[in-house]
Amino acid sequence: MSEERKTPFLQLVFDDFILLLFIGVAVYAVSYLIWGLMELAWIPPIPDEIKQSLLGR
Repeated sequence: MSEERKTPFLQLVFDDFILLLFIGVAVYAVSYLIWGLMELAWIPPIPDEIKQSLLGR
């Protein structure tokens, strides 16, 4: 009688190089997206005087 051994999940992930490539690119893309959103959140708002002069009012 031979027992069937289940392949561990991490071995399946590490054996699939396309999946590893996708995970690597996705990690960088998500980290840069979060970094960019944090940078946008820290930009101070435009003062009203400059905003009015740009709009020509």
